[in-house]
Amino acid sequence: MTDTNHTGPNRRRFIQGTLTAVGALSLTGLAGEAVAADKPTLLKIAQASDVQPRAALAGRGPNATWRHQVFDTLTTLDAETGEPMPVLATSWTISDDSKTVVFTLRDGVTFHTGRAFTAEDVIYTLNLIADEGSISQMASIARKFTQVEATGPLEVTITSTDPIGKSIFDVAQLAVIVDQETISGLEDGSKVVGTGPFTWEEWKVGAMLRLAKNPNYWAETKPAIDAIEISIITDRTAHANAARSGTQFVFEVTPSEAVPFEHDRRVTLMNSPAGLIFPVGMNVTIAPMDNKAVRQAVGYAIDRDRILDQVFNGFGSTSDLWWSETEAGMTDDLIHRYSYDPDRARQMIKDAGAEGAEIEISLPAIPMVQAVFEVLQYNLREVGLVPTGRVLNVTEFDGLQANQDLGAMFQQIHGLQGFSAATLVDVLAAVRDQNPSNIPLERYRALKDKLQSSTGEAYTVALKELAEYMLDEAFSHVMVHAPSVSVVSTKLTGARFNAVGYLELVDAKLEG
Repeated sequence: MTDTNHTGPNRRRFIQGTLTAVGALSLTGLAGEAVAADKPTLLKIAQASDVQPRAALAGRGPNATWRHQVFDTLTTLDAETGEPMPVLATSWTISDDSKTVVFTLRDGVTFHTGRAFTAEDVIYTLNLIADEGSISQMASIARKFTQVEATGPLEVTITSTDPIGKSIFDVAQLAVIVDQETISGLEDGSKVVGTGPFTWEEWKVGAMLRLAKNPNYWAETKPAIDAIEISIITDRTAHANAARSGTQFVFEVTPSEAVPFEHDRRVTLMNSPAGLIFPVGMNVTIAPMDNKAVRQAVGYAIDRDRILDQVFNGFGSTSDLWWSETEAGMTDDLIHRYSYDPDRARQMIKDAGAEGAEIEISLPAIPMVQAVFEVLQYNLREVGLVPTGRVLNVTEFDGLQANQDLGAMFQQIHGLQGFSAATLVDVLAAVRDQNPSNIPLERYRALKDKLQSSTGEAYTVALKELAEYMLDEAFSHVMVHAPSVSVVSTKLTGARFNAVGYLELVDAKLEG
């Protein structure tokens, strides 16, 4: 048995965001307002999309600013070592076959309602994630748990059909622990209760969310900020003008919007450790995408370098893989299998009889995804297809994605870049079993099972075999890997992004 016991400070660990002088995509915007010492300290946050309380158990960009203020997780991952660190779990034991994990939970933690946190809350949360209708990226992993039981008031034992030694900590840092007594309030945001450093106070749909400091937070260090106000500002000009006027000191930006702030001493550009993946997927059951040659042609048609330069100001990388190119065995032939070759793509589409085919591309109403679409649409027109866009609000897009009903072609956006390939192929909507490409599962599932049950050199061989299969089937093409960056006021200190890109503010302070 492997026993891991952490006896460090009784507070969550934070990942230091990287400060960079280059602008790139930001999912979140922050703003600080300095106030007199005798007045409450208010931190203002601006973002382009409304919050989604009903998706609290899933990793969603619009929730990145508030999710880890209101909720806690069992563990978090150290950015430098990748090792799990305690939050609501203080220690854990993993069996030699990695199929059983025992978590010891923190004593003295209460929900915002005053109810004590127990093992039953962990069980309830993991069961919600594993439910058939769950939209959590961790659902497929949680469904492998054959038993989740309380083996003590503050002890949870998880047993799985497959080895879960590594994946369990991906689940543990994404699964926020929810309050089963108020769970219905998540659906409409009427009552959102966690154990985190801030409480959910008021939500005006499409306009703002207000959080307040939790005076009963379990950690020794209590929040220094009294309140957080998240404003939803969808108009890009209004967003930038608010920042320049001083009403928003830290805010969401596109790469081009970040340029004026590059040498502004009042702000820094803060890079989240977790980046984003921008794939385009195709439903293999809908013509002309039921023809593998057409799907492969799309891969050759995409000018990834242009997307990187035009949309992301060159900040990021191009890759055909859904995981890091630093994974063992990933060669350049795999990383850049579909290099830009419009002539080849045009001929393949012509040979397949798909020239002139009308293709509707579904995409979420997220600025960066829409900017990528402009290049993608041009690329596909150049090779003989006739693409049009169907822009959906994020909630509608997520629902159709979960139901595998996005149509013939669709753009997606995924985080979780820091996770292993073994986890990503089970959690990313583009490549998990219940993916909107509707790829036949027998061969695909067998290759994933082989990967997830392998270690060492066998893992490398299994990953290369899986990569070859996925690239050949061409049901999803990754276009760009991009970091997530926010413009942050120098008056705000102590703000951190965790390993999966969620903002952590328990240590944050406003100065001046």
